[in-house]
Amino acid sequence: MDEGKAREKQARAEQAEALLRNNLFNEAFEYLDVQFLDAWRQSDVADVENRERIYQLTQSLVALKGYFQSVVEDGKLAQVQLDDFKRRVSINKR
Repeated sequence: MDEGKAREKQARAEQAEALLRNNLFNEAFEYLDVQFLDAWRQSDVADVENRERIYQLTQSLVALKGYFQSVVEDGKLAQVQLDDFKRRVSINKR
């Protein structure tokens, strides 16, 4: 990965981290999780289609949050690469 892409990934990671720290963002995830769980609990056991839909919604919520977490992890790796770039540049200047 070149330095420009590493900087871009690191910047995206900062944005994703800000979202994951945002109270309203987390509140929305918690609210939806509770709503989906309540809907599942209130659904009839025989209502397989509705229960499957609720399951898919729950999985989508998990996947969405997981995406932001993976962007943060990619940014951490990009930061390591940027630090390595800086280290190599300072060594080459000597």
